[in-house]
Amino acid sequence: MTSTIAQKIHLRTIAITGLLLLTAFLGVQLRPTIIEGAAPPPLNQVVPKAFGAWRDLPNPMVQVETFVNGEGASRDQPYDDLVSRTYVNGEGEQIMVALAYGKHQRQEIKIHRPELCYPAQGWRVLKLTAVTFPFQTPTGQPVIGHRLLTQKGNGPIEAVSYWIRIGDSYSDSAWQTRMTIMKEGLQGRMTDGILVRVSERMAPGQSEEATFKRLESFAEQLVASTRSDGRHLLLK
Repeated sequence: MTSTIAQKIHLRTIAITGLLLLTAFLGVQLRPTIIEGAAPPPLNQVVPKAFGAWRDLPNPMVQVETFVNGEGASRDQPYDDLVSRTYVNGEGEQIMVALAYGKHQRQEIKIHRPELCYPAQGWRVLKLTAVTFPFQTPTGQPVIGHRLLTQKGNGPIEAVSYWIRIGDSYSDSAWQTRMTIMKEGLQGRMTDGILVRVSERMAPGQSEEATFKRLESFAEQLVASTRSDGRHLLLK
């Protein structure tokens, strides 16, 4: 009886050891290979400070951070390049821009979605809807993102339009983003990604639909005005 139990324990130990070795082997085999190309140009250099009717505001508004809790790098700040600006036009309208680029996207370190970042910094999400932007990528792919309405305390409502690009993929869900990263990883690739976020703090009675249309038109102009060697960072 004791011999039978010992034999079962031995076989179980062999099975568990084999499973661990197989997991380790697959982890090595499926680990994405990072092929470093030329470093992308800094966003601050390629994204213009003036275009059309819009000019960079010297003393910009304080924006919501593009990561969850402000603790710095790795999981909480997964970006290699950040740009935060406020643009103003001749009518005094102000639009905030946040660009957050990460060269290597993977499951544990990836772009944070605004509907998570805003609540983490004390804002309430009032509305979140998917949107297809009124322009396409250079390959004719639709740019899918979100419209977000949010408010902090009794302050003004902020309208936010954004998209997240992972490689050459655009999605309206975190699940699809994870699937894209996983598929790329299974093919031995680790891809880049960017959050492009434009927002405006609305005055009482300001039209929600008109505000979102202005934001999305602004985003289209911003991409078109970005220097050609850096435009692919915003849209592929």
